[in-house]
Amino acid sequence: MFGLMIIALLLQGPRDVQLYTADVKPPIVLTKGTVIPVELLNRLSTKNLVGGENIYTRTIFPVTINNEIVIPVGTNIQGKIQAVERPGRVKGKASLTLSFQTMILPNGVTVPIYGGLGGSDEGHREGENTVKGESTKGKDAGDIAKAGAGGGVVGAVVRGDRRSAGIGAGIGAGIGLASVLMTRGEDLTLPKGTALEVVLEEKLEL
Repeated sequence: MFGLMIIALLLQGPRDVQLYTADVKPPIVLTKGTVIPVELLNRLSTKNLVGGENIYTRTIFPVTINNEIVIPVGTNIQGKIQAVERPGRVKGKASLTLSFQTMILPNGVTVPIYGGLGGSDEGHREGENTVKGESTKGKDAGDIAKAGAGGGVVGAVVRGDRRSAGIGAGIGAGIGLASVLMTRGEDLTLPKGTALEVVLEEKLEL
């Protein structure tokens, strides 16, 4: 009897096999140039940073596609200091060059990214990934002028004539110039909480 059942099944031929699969969503693609607003979680300063140190940021505004949030607020984005330039003693501004490599979503998923600096509410952007500090040229000139004026007053008081005042002013200006030449300009500092823009340099699939 059992043998007859097997023969009957064989005679029926192959049956169509239907496979039921769950709906698979296509990956979400963020295009090159997408801007991700973040804030710094650690303070950065050209005074004590060196290249290769880590940067820690967190998103402060959601990124959406077709009215769907794809990068929520609170997503961590980590990067590195690519270059540090301290201000010079005569000229030159402090600058930091930043890049971003890792995104950690709130659910714990870690995604590699290629991100550059789009903007900062401290300093000003220069080039693709660099933020520069302000020049101290005006302050330096003011320091020299103040020293010259002070020297002129001292010369006039001590010698009591205009010639002495002029000599004193020259000496004071020289002292002011020497002070400027021996002193670095202002370092660039990005406090904790500084708003930055991370810009994707390549498309990102989530």
